[in-house]
Amino acid sequence: MKKGNLKEVPASGNQFSPPEDQGKDEYNIEVIRDYDGKIDPFYLDKKDPEYHYRFLRNDFKNLSKKTGNVLFQGAGWQLVQSVHLKKLGIADRFIAPDGLYRVGDTVLARMPKKLFEEKQAHKVKEANSVMDAVKRRVETGDPNVDGTRPHPTMRGLETGKQLGMK
Repeated sequence: MKKGNLKEVPASGNQFSPPEDQGKDEYNIEVIRDYDGKIDPFYLDKKDPEYHYRFLRNDFKNLSKKTGNVLFQGAGWQLVQSVHLKKLGIADRFIAPDGLYRVGDTVLARMPKKLFEEKQAHKVKEANSVMDAVKRRVETGDPNVDGTRPHPTMRGLETGKQLGMK
């Protein structure tokens, strides 16, 4: 085949030509020059004070647990829909086709602030109850100090007084 018989044909069959109104200003991304890497991609500027927000890992098992209705087992979160996202100042171009806001492999969720505070208070109470038991043992000593159980050499926690200290 001779070189003169070949025609140049674009791969797609037609060539791209931008619309007349775009011209040189078609690049319209708001660029943030974050040279030191200190921009938080999870920051929300206009939070509704009635809600607490967090990003949930976007996998089926996690979302099933977190968006369930058993509050003290990690649930109670609702995925934020596009109507509320727009109130938060999230631009349309960042809202996914399903109406959710994703950052990396996470999706934005919310919970009424009053419910969130109740949930947090319960977590603190649970954590403190364990430490209260330890503090009580340290202050009063172990009732098993007589050495009769579970083994004579295992005397348990003893106060300084029980150890003969000043």
